[in-house]
Amino acid sequence: MKIILIVWLLWWGDPASDRLLEGWDLLSDVEVVRVYDKFLEQEVEKPEFSAALLSRDSTEIELQGFVIPLNEGGASDYFVLSRFPYQSCFFCGNAGPETVVEVYANEQLTLRDQRVRVHGTLLLNADDPLHLYYIMKNSTVELLD
Repeated sequence: MKIILIVWLLWWGDPASDRLLEGWDLLSDVEVVRVYDKFLEQEVEKPEFSAALLSRDSTEIELQGFVIPLNEGGASDYFVLSRFPYQSCFFCGNAGPETVVEVYANEQLTLRDQRVRVHGTLLLNADDPLHLYYIMKNSTVELLD
C-alpha cells in the first residue's frame, strides 16, 4: 500500500508540474472588450484576464504548438507560437487571439512551420495593442517533429 501511495504522490502530487501543463486551456480563460486607444486613435480589442490567468502572470508555463516564423530564412530568437497549424491559426482568421503567444527564446533558432514545445515565463499583456495578449520570455524550445 505504501508503494502505491508513493507512486501516486510522485506521479500526481507535484503542483509545479500541474502548473506547467495547464497550457492552452488556461490561456483561453479571457474575455475581450473593445476600448478606444488614444495612441492608435481607434478602437482596439483589450483582454480582460480571469483571476486564474492573473495568478499565473510572470510564472513558468509550458505550451506545445506550431511555429509561425517572423524572420524568413534566418535565425531569430523571436517567433509566434500558435495552438493550431499555420493554415488554421489566428492570423488566417480561423482562431482567436488567445491561441497565439509571442515567444522570446534564449537562443537564435531557425524554425519553419514546425511543432514545438516551449517552456518559459508567461507575461500577460493587456495594455500594449502592438503586441499579443500573451508573451513568453526566457524560453527554451524543443522540436517535436
